[in-house]
Amino acid sequence: MADFLENTLLSLVGTDTAVPAGATEILPGDTQLYDTVTRSVLPLVEALGPDEILRHPCGDIAARFGPDTPDGLLLQTYIVSQHGNLMTDPHQARIVDGAALNLDGPAVVGQGANQNKGPMAAALSAARELRSLRRAVWLTVNCEGRSSHDGSRRIFGDLGVRAAQSIIAFGTNLHVSLGNRGRVDIRITVPGAASHSSQPELGRNPIPPAAELVGRLPEVPLPPPHPDLGPATATPYQFRCEPIAPHTLPSRVHVVVDRRLLPGEDPDAAVAAVRRYLDGSWPDVEVGAGASMFPALVEPSAPVVSALAGFPMMYSRNAFDAGYGCSLGVPTVMFGPGRRDFGAGVVHAEAVAISDCRVAAAALADAARTLCG
Repeated sequence: MADFLENTLLSLVGTDTAVPAGATEILPGDTQLYDTVTRSVLPLVEALGPDEILRHPCGDIAARFGPDTPDGLLLQTYIVSQHGNLMTDPHQARIVDGAALNLDGPAVVGQGANQNKGPMAAALSAARELRSLRRAVWLTVNCEGRSSHDGSRRIFGDLGVRAAQSIIAFGTNLHVSLGNRGRVDIRITVPGAASHSSQPELGRNPIPPAAELVGRLPEVPLPPPHPDLGPATATPYQFRCEPIAPHTLPSRVHVVVDRRLLPGEDPDAAVAAVRRYLDGSWPDVEVGAGASMFPALVEPSAPVVSALAGFPMMYSRNAFDAGYGCSLGVPTVMFGPGRRDFGAGVVHAEAVAISDCRVAAAALADAARTLCG
Protein backbone atom coordinates (compact mmCIF):
# COMPACT_ATOMS: atom_id res chain seq x y z
CA MET A 1 0.00 0.00 0.00
CA ALA A 2 1.32 3.43 -0.90
CA ASP A 3 2.20 5.73 2.01
CA PHE A 4 3.16 9.38 2.49
CA LEU A 5 6.76 9.00 1.34
CA GLU A 6 5.90 6.93 -1.71
CA ASN A 7 3.02 9.19 -2.73
CA THR A 8 5.14 12.30 -2.22
CA LEU A 9 8.01 10.86 -4.23
CA LEU A 10 5.74 9.94 -7.13
CA SER A 11 4.12 13.37 -7.05
CA LEU A 12 7.45 15.21 -7.06
CA VAL A 13 9.00 13.09 -9.81
CA GLY A 14 5.84 13.45 -11.88
CA THR A 15 6.04 17.25 -11.67
CA ASP A 16 8.11 18.95 -14.37
CA THR A 17 10.61 21.26 -12.69
CA ALA A 18 13.53 20.56 -15.01
CA VAL A 19 15.74 22.99 -16.87
CA PRO A 20 14.03 23.10 -20.31
CA ALA A 21 15.56 21.15 -23.18
CA GLY A 22 18.06 23.28 -25.06
CA ALA A 23 18.63 25.59 -22.08
CA THR A 24 21.27 25.53 -19.36
CA GLU A 25 19.45 27.44 -16.63
CA ILE A 26 16.16 28.71 -15.22
CA LEU A 27 16.18 32.40 -14.37
CA PRO A 28 15.16 33.67 -10.91
CA GLY A 29 11.44 34.33 -10.65
CA ASP A 30 10.59 32.10 -13.63
CA THR A 31 6.79 32.25 -13.79
CA GLN A 32 6.27 28.61 -14.75
CA LEU A 33 8.53 27.34 -11.96
CA TYR A 34 6.91 29.67 -9.40
CA ASP A 35 3.43 28.51 -10.35
CA THR A 36 4.46 24.85 -10.29
CA VAL A 37 5.97 25.18 -6.82
CA THR A 38 2.85 27.02 -5.61
CA ARG A 39 0.54 24.37 -7.02
CA SER A 40 2.49 21.18 -6.31
CA VAL A 41 5.07 21.74 -3.56
CA LEU A 42 3.73 24.43 -1.24
CA PRO A 43 0.65 22.33 -0.28
CA LEU A 44 2.97 19.46 0.73
CA VAL A 45 4.88 21.80 3.04
CA GLU A 46 1.72 23.38 4.46
CA ALA A 47 0.31 19.93 5.26
CA LEU A 48 3.28 19.28 7.56
CA GLY A 49 1.95 21.91 9.98
CA PRO A 50 5.02 24.13 10.45
CA ASP A 51 5.00 27.00 12.94
CA GLU A 52 5.86 29.52 10.22
CA ILE A 53 6.10 29.59 6.43
CA LEU A 54 8.02 32.26 4.52
CA ARG A 55 7.87 32.71 0.74
CA HIS A 56 10.25 34.60 -1.51
CA PRO A 57 9.00 36.34 -4.70
CA CYS A 58 11.30 34.00 -6.66
CA GLY A 59 9.39 31.01 -5.26
CA ASP A 60 11.69 29.75 -2.50
CA ILE A 61 9.94 28.37 0.60
CA ALA A 62 11.19 28.36 4.20
CA ALA A 63 9.14 26.51 6.83
CA ARG A 64 10.04 26.62 10.54
CA PHE A 65 9.31 23.82 12.96
CA GLY A 66 9.79 24.59 16.65
CA PRO A 67 10.78 27.85 18.36
CA ASP A 68 12.40 30.70 16.44
CA THR A 69 16.00 30.24 17.60
CA PRO A 70 19.27 30.97 15.74
CA ASP A 71 21.04 27.77 16.80
CA GLY A 72 19.01 25.09 15.07
CA LEU A 73 19.18 23.03 11.87
CA LEU A 74 18.56 24.07 8.28
CA LEU A 75 17.37 21.17 6.11
CA GLN A 76 17.64 22.26 2.49
CA THR A 77 15.87 20.78 -0.53
CA TYR A 78 16.00 21.77 -4.21
CA ILE A 79 13.20 21.64 -6.74
CA VAL A 80 15.00 22.20 -10.08
CA SER A 81 16.27 19.04 -11.82
CA GLN A 82 19.23 19.44 -14.15
CA HIS A 83 20.01 16.01 -15.59
CA GLY A 84 18.31 12.97 -17.08
CA ASN A 85 17.82 15.03 -20.24
CA LEU A 86 17.48 12.07 -22.62
CA MET A 87 14.97 10.07 -20.58
CA THR A 88 11.92 8.63 -22.28
CA ASP A 89 8.77 9.97 -20.59
CA PRO A 90 10.82 11.79 -17.92
CA HIS A 91 7.76 12.96 -15.95
CA GLN A 92 5.76 9.74 -16.04
CA ALA A 93 6.76 8.77 -12.52
CA ARG A 94 6.50 5.02 -12.13
CA ILE A 95 7.53 2.23 -9.79
CA VAL A 96 9.67 -0.53 -11.29
CA ASP A 97 11.69 -3.48 -10.07
CA GLY A 98 15.00 -1.90 -9.10
CA ALA A 99 17.02 -5.02 -9.92
CA ALA A 100 17.30 -4.07 -13.59
CA LEU A 101 18.78 -0.72 -12.48
CA ASN A 102 21.11 -2.28 -9.90
CA LEU A 103 18.90 -0.95 -7.09
CA ASP A 104 17.42 -2.88 -4.18
CA GLY A 105 13.68 -3.46 -4.21
CA PRO A 106 11.07 -1.21 -5.82
CA ALA A 107 12.39 2.01 -7.35
CA VAL A 108 10.81 5.17 -8.70
CA VAL A 109 11.91 6.18 -12.20
CA GLY A 110 11.68 9.73 -13.54
CA GLN A 111 13.70 12.89 -14.05
CA GLY A 112 15.26 14.13 -10.83
CA ALA A 113 14.49 10.94 -8.88
CA ASN A 114 18.05 10.33 -7.71
CA GLN A 115 19.30 13.93 -7.84
CA ASN A 116 16.81 16.03 -5.89
CA LYS A 117 13.29 14.55 -5.81
CA GLY A 118 14.10 11.39 -3.80
CA PRO A 119 16.04 13.44 -1.23
CA MET A 120 13.22 16.01 -1.08
CA ALA A 121 10.64 13.30 -0.41
CA ALA A 122 12.87 11.98 2.37
CA ALA A 123 13.21 15.45 3.90
CA LEU A 124 9.46 16.10 3.80
CA SER A 125 8.86 12.72 5.42
CA ALA A 126 11.41 13.51 8.13
CA ALA A 127 9.68 16.80 8.91
CA ARG A 128 6.45 14.92 9.68
CA GLU A 129 8.20 13.29 12.63
CA LEU A 130 9.39 16.48 14.35
CA ARG A 131 7.76 17.13 17.73
CA SER A 132 8.63 19.03 20.93
CA LEU A 133 11.70 20.79 19.53
CA ARG A 134 13.92 23.02 21.67
CA ARG A 135 15.59 24.65 18.66
CA ALA A 136 14.35 25.62 15.24
CA VAL A 137 14.38 23.21 12.33
CA TRP A 138 14.02 25.07 9.04
CA LEU A 139 12.90 23.12 5.97
CA THR A 140 13.55 25.04 2.76
CA VAL A 141 12.66 24.53 -0.89
CA ASN A 142 15.27 26.27 -3.02
CA CYS A 143 14.22 27.38 -6.53
CA GLU A 144 17.72 28.14 -7.79
CA GLY A 145 18.10 27.07 -11.42
CA ARG A 146 21.43 28.60 -12.51
CA SER A 147 23.98 26.49 -10.62
CA SER A 148 24.74 29.42 -8.32
CA HIS A 149 24.25 30.34 -4.67
CA ASP A 150 21.52 32.89 -5.44
CA GLY A 151 18.75 30.75 -3.96
CA SER A 152 20.66 30.35 -0.71
CA ARG A 153 21.40 34.07 -0.67
CA ARG A 154 17.66 34.67 -0.85
CA ILE A 155 16.92 32.18 1.93
CA PHE A 156 19.63 33.36 4.33
CA GLY A 157 19.60 37.02 3.35
CA ASP A 158 16.12 38.01 2.17
CA LEU A 159 14.08 35.56 4.27
CA GLY A 160 16.40 35.81 7.27
CA VAL A 161 16.70 32.09 8.01
CA ARG A 162 19.21 31.41 10.79
CA ALA A 163 20.82 28.10 11.74
CA ALA A 164 23.94 26.68 13.37
CA GLN A 165 24.11 23.50 11.26
CA SER A 166 22.81 22.54 7.84
CA ILE A 167 22.08 19.42 5.80
CA ILE A 168 21.48 19.60 2.07
CA ALA A 169 19.11 16.81 1.02
CA PHE A 170 20.72 15.66 -2.19
CA GLY A 171 21.63 12.41 -3.89
CA THR A 172 24.79 11.08 -2.21
CA ASN A 173 23.91 7.37 -2.12
CA LEU A 174 23.39 7.64 1.67
CA HIS A 175 26.89 9.00 2.25
CA VAL A 176 27.64 12.14 4.25
CA SER A 177 29.47 14.52 1.93
CA LEU A 178 31.89 16.59 4.02
CA GLY A 179 33.12 18.77 1.21
CA ASN A 180 33.22 19.59 -2.46
CA ARG A 181 35.09 21.80 -4.86
CA GLY A 182 33.63 25.14 -5.85
CA ARG A 183 33.35 26.45 -9.38
CA VAL A 184 33.16 29.56 -11.48
CA ASP A 185 32.20 29.89 -15.14
CA ILE A 186 34.83 31.89 -16.98
CA ARG A 187 33.30 33.49 -20.07
CA ILE A 188 35.78 34.29 -22.84
CA THR A 189 34.80 36.25 -25.94
CA VAL A 190 37.15 36.36 -28.92
CA PRO A 191 36.09 39.13 -31.35
CA GLY A 192 36.58 39.03 -35.10
CA ALA A 193 34.97 40.48 -38.20
CA ALA A 194 32.39 38.68 -40.31
CA SER A 195 32.84 38.07 -44.02
CA HIS A 196 31.83 35.53 -46.64
CA SER A 197 33.94 32.39 -46.23
CA SER A 198 34.90 32.54 -49.93
CA GLN A 199 36.85 35.72 -49.17
CA PRO A 200 38.16 35.34 -45.61
CA GLU A 201 40.71 38.10 -46.19
CA LEU A 202 37.84 40.60 -46.01
CA GLY A 203 37.10 39.62 -42.41
CA ARG A 204 38.91 38.45 -39.32
CA ASN A 205 38.17 34.84 -38.42
CA PRO A 206 38.02 34.42 -34.60
CA ILE A 207 37.80 30.62 -34.69
CA PRO A 208 41.55 29.79 -34.98
CA PRO A 209 42.60 32.10 -32.11
CA ALA A 210 39.71 30.87 -29.97
CA ALA A 211 40.81 27.30 -30.60
CA GLU A 212 44.37 28.30 -29.69
CA LEU A 213 43.14 29.81 -26.43
CA VAL A 214 41.33 26.59 -25.58
CA GLY A 215 44.52 24.67 -26.34
CA ARG A 216 46.43 26.86 -23.88
CA LEU A 217 44.06 26.26 -20.96
CA PRO A 218 45.98 23.20 -19.67
CA GLU A 219 48.92 25.57 -19.12
CA VAL A 220 46.99 27.95 -16.82
CA PRO A 221 48.71 27.97 -13.39
CA LEU A 222 46.60 26.13 -10.80
CA PRO A 223 47.10 25.38 -7.09
CA PRO A 224 48.22 21.90 -6.00
CA PRO A 225 45.50 19.27 -5.56
CA HIS A 226 43.61 19.02 -2.29
CA PRO A 227 44.17 15.69 -0.50
CA ASP A 228 40.43 14.98 -0.24
CA LEU A 229 38.77 17.09 -2.94
CA GLY A 230 41.20 16.48 -5.78
CA PRO A 231 42.62 18.95 -8.31
CA ALA A 232 41.65 22.43 -9.36
CA THR A 233 40.76 22.30 -13.06
CA ALA A 234 40.00 24.60 -16.00
CA THR A 235 37.79 22.73 -18.48
CA PRO A 236 36.19 24.29 -21.59
CA TYR A 237 32.64 23.02 -22.07
CA GLN A 238 31.04 25.48 -24.50
CA PHE A 239 32.35 26.85 -27.81
CA ARG A 240 29.80 28.98 -29.64
CA CYS A 241 30.17 31.04 -32.82
CA GLU A 242 28.07 34.09 -33.60
CA PRO A 243 26.39 34.61 -35.94
CA ILE A 244 25.65 31.21 -37.43
CA ALA A 245 24.97 31.83 -41.13
CA PRO A 246 25.68 30.03 -44.42
CA HIS A 247 29.27 30.40 -45.63
CA THR A 248 29.96 33.19 -43.15
CA LEU A 249 32.89 33.79 -40.84
CA PRO A 250 31.58 34.58 -37.35
CA SER A 251 32.09 37.99 -35.83
CA ARG A 252 32.86 36.50 -32.42
CA VAL A 253 33.41 33.23 -30.59
CA HIS A 254 32.21 32.60 -27.03
CA VAL A 255 34.04 30.04 -24.89
CA VAL A 256 32.89 29.01 -21.41
CA VAL A 257 35.42 27.43 -19.07
CA ASP A 258 34.46 25.50 -15.94
CA ARG A 259 37.09 26.45 -13.35
CA ARG A 260 36.89 24.15 -10.31
CA LEU A 261 37.94 25.81 -7.05
CA LEU A 262 39.64 24.41 -3.96
CA PRO A 263 39.19 25.65 -0.37
CA GLY A 264 40.87 29.02 0.02
CA GLU A 265 40.39 30.02 -3.64
CA ASP A 266 38.28 33.04 -4.55
CA PRO A 267 36.15 32.93 -7.74
CA ASP A 268 37.07 36.48 -8.81
CA ALA A 269 40.77 35.82 -8.26
CA ALA A 270 40.56 32.64 -10.36
CA VAL A 271 38.97 34.58 -13.23
CA ALA A 272 41.58 37.34 -12.93
CA ALA A 273 44.38 34.76 -13.15
CA VAL A 274 43.01 33.39 -16.44
CA ARG A 275 42.56 36.93 -17.73
CA ARG A 276 46.21 37.73 -16.99
CA TYR A 277 47.35 34.50 -18.62
CA LEU A 278 45.44 35.19 -21.84
CA ASP A 279 46.17 38.92 -21.94
CA GLY A 280 47.69 39.95 -25.26
CA SER A 281 47.03 36.61 -26.96
CA TRP A 282 44.48 38.19 -29.36
CA PRO A 283 43.25 41.76 -29.73
CA ASP A 284 40.35 42.73 -27.46
CA VAL A 285 39.80 39.32 -25.87
CA GLU A 286 37.19 39.66 -23.11
CA VAL A 287 37.37 37.49 -19.99
CA GLY A 288 34.59 37.70 -17.39
CA ALA A 289 32.95 35.76 -14.57
CA GLY A 290 29.68 33.86 -14.82
CA ALA A 291 27.87 31.88 -12.13
CA SER A 292 30.00 30.65 -9.26
CA MET A 293 29.87 28.47 -6.16
CA PHE A 294 32.20 28.42 -3.16
CA PRO A 295 34.10 25.30 -2.09
CA ALA A 296 32.78 23.46 0.97
CA LEU A 297 34.70 21.65 3.69
CA VAL A 298 33.32 20.46 7.05
CA GLU A 299 35.32 18.89 9.88
CA PRO A 300 34.37 15.26 10.63
CA SER A 301 33.95 16.30 14.28
CA ALA A 302 31.21 18.86 13.50
CA PRO A 303 27.90 18.26 15.34
CA VAL A 304 25.99 17.92 12.07
CA VAL A 305 28.31 15.07 11.03
CA SER A 306 27.97 13.37 14.42
CA ALA A 307 24.18 13.61 14.07
CA LEU A 308 24.46 11.43 10.96
CA ALA A 309 26.76 8.91 12.63
CA GLY A 310 26.68 5.44 11.15
CA PHE A 311 26.69 6.57 7.54
CA PRO A 312 29.93 6.55 5.52
CA MET A 313 31.64 9.84 4.82
CA MET A 314 32.78 11.04 1.42
CA TYR A 315 34.10 14.06 -0.48
CA SER A 316 32.54 15.15 -3.74
CA ARG A 317 34.30 16.46 -6.83
CA ASN A 318 31.23 18.23 -8.18
CA ALA A 319 30.20 21.67 -6.92
CA PHE A 320 26.99 22.32 -5.08
CA ASP A 321 25.37 24.68 -2.64
CA ALA A 322 27.09 23.51 0.55
CA GLY A 323 29.82 26.07 -0.01
CA TYR A 324 27.49 28.99 0.66
CA GLY A 325 26.50 27.87 4.14
CA CYS A 326 30.13 27.06 4.89
CA SER A 327 31.15 30.56 3.74
CA LEU A 328 28.77 31.98 6.39
CA GLY A 329 30.25 29.80 9.12
CA VAL A 330 27.38 27.28 9.06
CA PRO A 331 28.80 23.73 8.70
CA THR A 332 26.87 22.30 5.75
CA VAL A 333 26.97 18.69 4.59
CA MET A 334 25.09 16.85 1.86
CA PHE A 335 23.16 13.64 2.49
CA GLY A 336 20.37 11.75 0.81
CA PRO A 337 19.24 8.77 -1.25
CA GLY A 338 20.17 8.48 -4.89
CA ARG A 339 23.07 6.89 -6.70
CA ARG A 340 24.26 9.35 -9.34
CA ASP A 341 26.19 8.80 -12.58
CA PHE A 342 28.47 11.65 -13.63
CA GLY A 343 29.61 9.89 -16.81
CA ALA A 344 27.55 9.21 -19.92
CA GLY A 345 24.61 8.13 -17.77
CA VAL A 346 24.09 11.67 -16.47
CA VAL A 347 21.66 12.38 -19.32
CA HIS A 348 19.87 9.03 -19.25
CA ALA A 349 17.46 7.27 -16.88
CA GLU A 350 17.22 8.48 -13.30
CA ALA A 351 15.82 6.29 -10.54
CA VAL A 352 15.92 5.98 -6.76
CA ALA A 353 15.24 3.02 -4.49
CA ILE A 354 12.22 3.62 -2.26
CA SER A 355 13.96 1.76 0.57
CA ASP A 356 16.88 4.21 0.39
CA CYS A 357 14.43 7.12 0.67
CA ARG A 358 13.00 5.55 3.82
CA VAL A 359 16.46 5.13 5.33
CA ALA A 360 17.28 8.76 4.53
CA ALA A 361 14.00 10.01 6.01
CA ALA A 362 14.66 8.20 9.28
CA ALA A 363 18.25 9.45 9.38
CA LEU A 364 17.24 13.07 8.75
CA ALA A 365 14.55 12.91 11.43
CA ASP A 366 17.04 11.42 13.91
CA ALA A 367 19.60 14.12 13.06
CA ALA A 368 17.02 16.87 13.60
CA ARG A 369 16.00 15.41 16.95
CA THR A 370 19.64 15.02 18.00
CA LEU A 371 20.50 18.63 17.16
CA CYS A 372 17.21 20.33 18.06
CA GLY A 373 15.09 17.99 20.19
